[in-house]
Amino acid sequence: MLDLAKAHRSIRSFTSQDIDDSLLNDLLLAGLRSSSSGNMQTWSVIVTRDEARKRWLYEAHREQSMILEAPLVLTFCADVFRMREWLRVNDSKQSFDDLLGFLTGTVDAVIAAQTISLAAESVGLGICYLGTTWWAADEIIEFLQLPKGVFPVTSIVIGHPAEDPLLRDRLPLEVMVHQEQYRRLSDEELRQAHAQREIKAWERYNAIESTRKKLAKAGITRVSDYYTSEFKYPKALHQRISKMLIETLQEQRLWL
Repeated sequence: MLDLAKAHRSIRSFTSQDIDDSLLNDLLLAGLRSSSSGNMQTWSVIVTRDEARKRWLYEAHREQSMILEAPLVLTFCADVFRMREWLRVNDSKQSFDDLLGFLTGTVDAVIAAQTISLAAESVGLGICYLGTTWWAADEIIEFLQLPKGVFPVTSIVIGHPAEDPLLRDRLPLEVMVHQEQYRRLSDEELRQAHAQREIKAWERYNAIESTRKKLAKAGITRVSDYYTSEFKYPKALHQRISKMLIETLQEQRLWL
């Protein structure tokens, strides 16, 4: 398991081979056994196999081709609706329709997603998370017919890998791990910590011809500038999606 976890790579190209129901069920059962706050299991997952519906998700997730290639798309949701329905049928006091309920369900959902991801990789499958689930949360809610109290928080594609990419760069462990209390890095420590990542990430982005042309045209010469540029994660995008998320959480009765 240690070797498996340390060898993780996101897979973005898949073969056409399907995943049978028995294997999928095993993966989902592994997710079901994940840690859960209070054993409330305030999460749900929607399995998408249908090609037409995957096409819709492809559009919603900013046209990432791996969605069309992979046989499965799993959308993980924070789900306090089921919990509240259980309370209702038992005539118990209602709760959980608030930010804390949403955050608890979000953590449960992501833990389950990661368990399923590791289980999938353990049998030779590949996975990739879709961060764009947040970006299209309002559309996904409507498409998947999520009731009030259910909110999509992450998605993964699963399939048989059609590529064998190298391990991606990561920051040094000592930058990520703090002993006993948080330690702020000096400017020089920050530069040193990111030095190798900047080199490797810059090489990776420039190896993509379309990205290289965009960088050159915009005069971008550093990875940090690329990350906040209009081509990656511009501030305007963050502001727009943040506003949408707050409004959608309110609409889903998860932000009072």
